[in-house]
Amino acid sequence: MEKDSALYQLMDTRMHSVMNGIVSSDGEYQAILRKSDIYSGELDRMDLSKEIRLLIDRYVSEQNALGSRFGMLAYLLGFSDCKAMFLGKCLPTEAKEMTSEL
Repeated sequence: MEKDSALYQLMDTRMHSVMNGIVSSDGEYQAILRKSDIYSGELDRMDLSKEIRLLIDRYVSEQNALGSRFGMLAYLLGFSDCKAMFLGKCLPTEAKEMTSEL
């Protein structure tokens, strides 16, 4: 799918503007954020070398990128499924036959 498609533009808008409001009021997200802050503090107190901290940072950044990309792809898949369903492409064969008889 092209990154300049309408679906990608919609996803970008929803993920980067609307989501900020949603996550700020989501209790589970905020709990995960607090726990993450605790681990960050623990890492700071370990007095690790710059090289080790950089390696940890790169690893965590790539893991975050994987999770983010997975979420974006799931959003696109869900939206595409909804579009296909509304266009009648996702209905099981039996359901298509039933609707065509009506």
